[in-house]
Amino acid sequence: MISFNQVRLTAFASGLALLTSFPVSALDIQPIGEIQIGQGEGYAEMLRYHAASQSLVVTASETGTIERISIATPSALSLMSPFDLDGGDVTAVAVHRDLIAASIKVKPADAAGMVKLFDSDGSLLATYETGALPDNLAFSPDGRYLLTANEGEPSDDYSIDPEGGFTLIDLSSGPQDATVTQIALTGFDVPTGARIIKPGQSFAADAEPEYVAFSADGTMAYATLQENNAIALIDIAAKKVTNIVGLGVKNVSRMSHDMSNKDDGINMRRWPVLMMYQPDALATYKVNGATYLVTANEGDAKDYDGFSEETRVAKLTLDPTMFPNAEELQKPENLGRLKTTTTMGDTDGDGDHDLIYAYGGRSFSIWSQDGSLVFDSGNAFEHLIAKRSPDVFNANGGADEKDDRSDDKGPEPEALALGTIDGRTYAFIGMERNNAIFAYDITLPSDPHLVGYMMPSANHNSPEGLEFIAAKDSPTGKPLLAIAFEMTGTVALYQID
Repeated sequence: MISFNQVRLTAFASGLALLTSFPVSALDIQPIGEIQIGQGEGYAEMLRYHAASQSLVVTASETGTIERISIATPSALSLMSPFDLDGGDVTAVAVHRDLIAASIKVKPADAAGMVKLFDSDGSLLATYETGALPDNLAFSPDGRYLLTANEGEPSDDYSIDPEGGFTLIDLSSGPQDATVTQIALTGFDVPTGARIIKPGQSFAADAEPEYVAFSADGTMAYATLQENNAIALIDIAAKKVTNIVGLGVKNVSRMSHDMSNKDDGINMRRWPVLMMYQPDALATYKVNGATYLVTANEGDAKDYDGFSEETRVAKLTLDPTMFPNAEELQKPENLGRLKTTTTMGDTDGDGDHDLIYAYGGRSFSIWSQDGSLVFDSGNAFEHLIAKRSPDVFNANGGADEKDDRSDDKGPEPEALALGTIDGRTYAFIGMERNNAIFAYDITLPSDPHLVGYMMPSANHNSPEGLEFIAAKDSPTGKPLLAIAFEMTGTVALYQID
């Protein structure tokens, strides 16, 4: 369990210092093309770039296809023939040279999923069996390996709860003769700074791997265990999980956040709350021989008909010693509306809550490969949105829903992409709820700087996937950022100057 002893203090001053003015090296991110794949949710989710054909490959779970978009003429994006997945519920796509892989989940909850491997023309090369619900996948930098994060979500009634894990596909002998290894999370106790959510579960069953990324040399891979507030370290040669690192929490009493949707607007205040990071997307980069992990700290809870940890602070019995002002705190305009968990917070076992936890860090973080926190953007996202785009502050889409997500996970940083421009490394982070896109120069991991902010047009809602396209691979000769917007079924292309 997480306690004050595992609170990680955050260094976010550099993010806040640039709220009023960008540095000279600011990035200008401008839209240059867009396209509609389908009306509504499920047509544009995760995406990757195939450089040789100057095309984007985009997951469309609604149609069970990998959609392809030509960006050869950026101002006139056009649909190409899709890859047919036989109606499969596609979750992610990965690209290495002329290999394109798609992960597909299968019902019921404990059924094995699959990876389908195609060439760039759409010919199916091979199909591989994975663990339950492969939710994300990635190629190693040299293309030898494919790795999936098998989320293993329970059935809604919780009668079935498969173990989370990973599938490693070794392509060194060719697609038809690949070696497939299932990598388990068994044998691990809950690490310090992480958690088991459902009482009585093993860590392997409780864990739900969300996102995977390889190190630059391909020897290690890393995976977010979002609900459990942890990261798994995978040794590729050994084909096993070597460690699980708990991410701890940050203390909201040291920084301000808006945690109510009933406070009549933007009210950034300090509260006696511990905030779990719970990252979704993950990326890695290398600096002076060291690997660093970058995470988008969205947050998530287990909430099923058969078991739910979710409640609101107003429904907790707060310890009178720790919270002598409980009645005031639990008013809806204060902390009463904040979503929290019933499974943690009673540190002395007397039936009341001594600590209050919130889901998601509302930030992005940089970690060393051993899980030590190097940087966190703190409350910079909320502060900047409040200043630059107050009409969509913590909104669930449009301006008519301003402040609607303050009681939940705020802007919900979810999508993430890294890119190199003129020798400097940048992180691009997308907010699921109010659509904002932030750019940080992360060349020095301990001292990132905010260098760009962009709010997409009203045609687009909920950035789910981000893809950076380097200048050398771009049809314009300049770096590009491609974004898939989940709720509107749209893809947009932005040029970076």
